Amino acid sequence: MNIDEGLFVTVHGAEQWVTIRGRDSTNPVLLLISGAGAALSGMAPLFAAWEREFTFVQWDQPAAGATQARSGDVAAGELSIDRIVRDGIAVTEFVCRRLETTRIVLVGLSGGSMVGLHMVKRRPDLFCAYVGTGQIVNWARQDAASYTMVLAQARAAHDQTAIAELTRIGPPPYLDVATDAIKSKYASAMTSAEQAAFGAVDPAVMAALQSPPADARYIARGATARDARTQAMAAYTTLRDEIVAFDARRLGLDFDVPMFFFQGDHDAYTVTSEVAAYESEIRAPKKMLVLIEGGGHSCLMFMRDEFLALLIRFVRPLATQMSH
Repeated sequence: MNIDEGLFVTVHGAEQWVTIRGRDSTNPVLLLISGAGAALSGMAPLFAAWEREFTFVQWDQPAAGATQARSGDVAAGELSIDRIVRDGIAVTEFVCRRLETTRIVLVGLSGGSMVGLHMVKRRPDLFCAYVGTGQIVNWARQDAASYTMVLAQARAAHDQTAIAELTRIGPPPYLDVATDAIKSKYASAMTSAEQAAFGAVDPAVMAALQSPPADARYIARGATARDARTQAMAAYTTLRDEIVAFDARRLGLDFDVPMFFFQGDHDAYTVTSEVAAYESEIRAPKKMLVLIEGGGHSCLMFMRDEFLALLIRFVRPLATQMSH
């Protein structure tokens, strides 16, 4: 049975936007957690293939997308990683009730990977697998490695503008968001493989992204969201102190949930060598690191077919078994 829902759910007193889409209600359920301030629910057409294999759930977090538009700005001092984790657990509980399932797959993307680790650590009973991508493990170490990597890339490409900018700011740690943004501009850039994959997206899908159909249920009508980049930057600024201090190892190395990491082998932002070291240290019922050739920090977004193939191969069988 086809599922196509978009609804506001009351979570800890605030109305928050959740979309649930899939082609077969017997498929395992997958919830994507993106970075704070980012809302990907409006990009549903990009994930149509995923909806054939999973019941795909997206959630506009506090301070993001339709949730921000409906419920307003999060009061000063109230937006924190802990708050997003608690809300994410509440959304997961709602989804499990709504879809009459016991466990779901949790995918954490970039900043969402910090939230995801917290969620599976606190409530392993709700999840049949965790998948981290653009995984933040230790911000300080990955930030330093990122600078070294992008400066080397700029020199190899004889990109004098990049060399000058990166040399001027020097290696991290940085004192402010503006300096972070200079390095991030290069560290988050699409790789050539990502550019090729994104350039091959069906024009009809791109048209639907730019002008969603009038009957699209994944769009919260009457809730006009702010500019996505502005929202993401505002949330990052609020959470920056927590993010730059993050070290996943402080959560403990034992997990009760199968742990997967699907990383772009060219991720210059959350550098993959640190993820590999972390994966080797943690203990879980099952664990695995898989590299996506040519992928960068956002390979989930730009190389969706390759990412889905890994989900189908390694995660879906496990999720099908554990969620019923």
